[in-house]
Amino acid sequence: MAKRQSPLGLFKGASRLPRKGQAAASRLSVAGVLYAWDMVTDALTWGPGAAEALGLSSRDLPKTGQAFAQLGEPGCGLARDEAIAATEPPQHAYETRYALRLEPDRVVMVEDAGRWLPDLQGRPAFARGQLRVDSASGARDLLPAVLKERSALLCRIQDAVNEAVRVSQTCTLIVGVFEPDAVDEMAEIARRLRPMMRHHDVFARLGPNRFALALTNCPAADAAGAMRRLSGLLQDHPAASSLRLGAACAPDHTFKATKLLRFAEQALAASAERGDALALYKPRSARPAPAERTPFDWVAALNDRSLALAFSPLVDAQTRAPMLAHASASATGADGRPLPLGPAPGLEKANLPLLVDGRMLELAADHLARNPNRRLALPVSAKTLQDAEWLPMLAAHLGARPGIEARLVLEIPEMALVECRRNLGRLHAMKALGVGIALTGYGAGHVAPDHLRVLPIDLLKIDGAFIQPLKRSTDDRLHVRTLVDRAQHMGIALAAEWVDDETTARLLAAWGVDYLQGGLFGEPEAIVQPSALRQMLKKARG
Repeated sequence: MAKRQSPLGLFKGASRLPRKGQAAASRLSVAGVLYAWDMVTDALTWGPGAAEALGLSSRDLPKTGQAFAQLGEPGCGLARDEAIAATEPPQHAYETRYALRLEPDRVVMVEDAGRWLPDLQGRPAFARGQLRVDSASGARDLLPAVLKERSALLCRIQDAVNEAVRVSQTCTLIVGVFEPDAVDEMAEIARRLRPMMRHHDVFARLGPNRFALALTNCPAADAAGAMRRLSGLLQDHPAASSLRLGAACAPDHTFKATKLLRFAEQALAASAERGDALALYKPRSARPAPAERTPFDWVAALNDRSLALAFSPLVDAQTRAPMLAHASASATGADGRPLPLGPAPGLEKANLPLLVDGRMLELAADHLARNPNRRLALPVSAKTLQDAEWLPMLAAHLGARPGIEARLVLEIPEMALVECRRNLGRLHAMKALGVGIALTGYGAGHVAPDHLRVLPIDLLKIDGAFIQPLKRSTDDRLHVRTLVDRAQHMGIALAAEWVDDETTARLLAAWGVDYLQGGLFGEPEAIVQPSALRQMLKKARG
């Protein structure tokens, strides 16, 4: 089947690429799920199938980075935020592997890879990537001994919590730690604490110098007293002077053993920071943003018209010739250099998506009018697409600059078609104005493959989260090959983003991907508009 013709004439040569036949009728099941993490507000957004892939209910799926971090098993790999912090500029790609404890007796290893975008100070502000669960890691016999011991402990704690709740009581979990190497044997500690333990209480060793004590008939109001009594029973122990205690209570703080232990350990860490011998867990509503972080003021940038365009090339996969420039918003960074902007916290408020996208459309239209040989791809947010003012705004800009519509592609996120069914009709309306339509996030699963056939689109862009790990992931290679075959069967041109190395570029070209975008072909470069340049000169003279 020949490729669909685009009003840009951009994809006319795509039919020269070899075709591999029809894709399989059944949809590929991918273990990996996509996520987006706003590191300023800490909001965590998941792609389709996340709850199923992790084996959690949709209610238990973490909605913040802090909640997700609490699932991490201590000492079992570099956490996501640590992996991001370990990257060195100008590299913004991260990749790590760590363990998640999803239930008291269920631990899985996950591979986490993606990219982060900086704020105006150059610090990580937004991350987007893919989480892949290692299905073999859930097998109990493959877990390291330390994880098996921790699982057994958590199951016992969960039983203690369940028993306390059953009889309308509470359960307090106390975690104690001595100075490193101060205690080699916990049997003596358990013997000394036996006088304060009842039938369902639990004592367990957490490490060479760390232990846990679950008291099933101890309310939160008595937790401090229980820690003092525990300390008193150990006062004549040789290592008693180095003892620190932390506690959390169920159901006051949580009903789950995994969280109860984590909260008690957080209280223990807090006691160390304050220099106290004991501490009770205090819930925190959310992780506050760093005080020194300066958020980007979109309203001010719109008012003083300081936003600019940043371009990154999209090239022909076979010839590497530039075919299209991908446009994004850009501002001036702390060092005075242009800085491409990623997704912005709070942008959905006060009608800002429409205002920002409208300003980007104005800049893009001016650029196309001044440069008759340029072709641009301009992202449009889902919120803007739903706004009743968007289509009249688009028609007005195109009408004021006749001829540019044939050189403009509007990029629509695949999720937009899930959020609002009316957006399908708006795609047809934009197509009628003469612009090209690209669908981004292809492969995440927001839109069923059969629905793609009825969409007026000229280009599908495979989500970069599936492209980045191609060299090491057999699952991602299989998934991308299926996406390529499906697009070819439907006669739609295909592009891949986040292409950073020659091996990946050649692999995608051999499979039949038509266009490539990524660091291999150039990072985004900001373009100073003439109007912005005049404003800068005016300020300099003033």
